[in-house]
Formats: sequence, structure tokens, C-alpha cells
Amino acid sequence: MEPLVCSLAMVLGAFVAVSPAKAANIWGSVKLARLTPEKRPSFLHWYRVLGILLFLAGALMVIERLMFSS
Repeated sequence: MEPLVCSLAMVLGAFVAVSPAKAANIWGSVKLARLTPEKRPSFLHWYRVLGILLFLAGALMVIERLMFSS
């Protein structure tokens, strides 16, 4: 189950990091619609940061599992 969760975190993180606007339309559409045009780029920037952190967390969990699986 853990490899599935790690790979899912990596896939979702990569999707959010590559396309934060599309991901925000899917998961944060209410928040994105309420933002003013001046604050929208900042919101998408932090959404991209979230995606990168999610990807890295999944990758580090996989690396940890491979290195310390004995």
C-alpha cells in the first residue's frame, strides 16, 4: 500500500507543479474564482510550491523505503 501512496503523491505533485492553474481549477476553483487578478499569480505560485513539496515527499518516502527496507 505504501508504494501506491508514494507514487500517487509523486504523480499528483508533478501534475500540480507542472500545471498549477489547471490543478487549482480542479481542486481550488472556489478560492481561485474569489481572488482578485492581482493575487491570482501569488496563489498559483504557492500552489506550484505545494506540488513540488508533495512530489518530493513521495520521492523521499520511496528512497527511504528502498534504503532502509532490511
